[in-house]
Amino acid sequence: MKKRMISAALAVALMVPFAGQALASSPFGDIGSSTAQQQIESLQSQGIINGVTASEFRPADSLTAAQGITLIVRSMNLSLAAIDFNTAPTASGWFKNVSDNAWYANDFINAKANGLDLPEDIDPKKPMTREQFVHLLVQGLEKTGNYPLIKMYINIADEADITTEYQGTIQRALLYKLAELDKDGNFDPQAIVTRADAAVLVYNAVKFVETHQEPVAEEPGDDSTAAVEIK
Repeated sequence: MKKRMISAALAVALMVPFAGQALASSPFGDIGSSTAQQQIESLQSQGIINGVTASEFRPADSLTAAQGITLIVRSMNLSLAAIDFNTAPTASGWFKNVSDNAWYANDFINAKANGLDLPEDIDPKKPMTREQFVHLLVQGLEKTGNYPLIKMYINIADEADITTEYQGTIQRALLYKLAELDKDGNFDPQAIVTRADAAVLVYNAVKFVETHQEPVAEEPGDDSTAAVEIK
């Protein structure tokens, strides 16, 4: 099938970026004051998102590039299926700081092959800024389909702080309602993305795709299960 709902892929995606953490079987005890509590609990209740421990999510911890890229690639179901190569790409061949044996190596390859704007010298261990993560998330989302977009310009109070190359994708993120401005109209592009931030942004992206993609009729012999709706 050309298009599918991607909730199942999200389950894997949000587990791997927070790798090494046991699946939480109960609500986290450290998210009560987080504005992302509802989204985190929703994803956790479906086995989609993990904590650092069974009782701690640590919503304020920074999201690294390795975690962020993997999260985007897998939640948006990006792959090499429709891409032909004369020679199979390698992570080390495309990136200076990504080992071919790294747990996230294939995700970096998938991201680059699908046109995500990853620099050659990206540092997988470095925390991602809000503008970097949103820029790549929008690029990943737009690989899942062609979506109608109202042509309008949103005034951003701190637009001067946004990297020029990211301004278009950030405008679209606001129009897609993946992200929003604060009460003063700021985007805060240079802020470091936290685990809570990432969960909310990807939750919004998955809901957007589910809402706007046309359902695909099952083909004869297709025994796949329906996508799980994130509530």
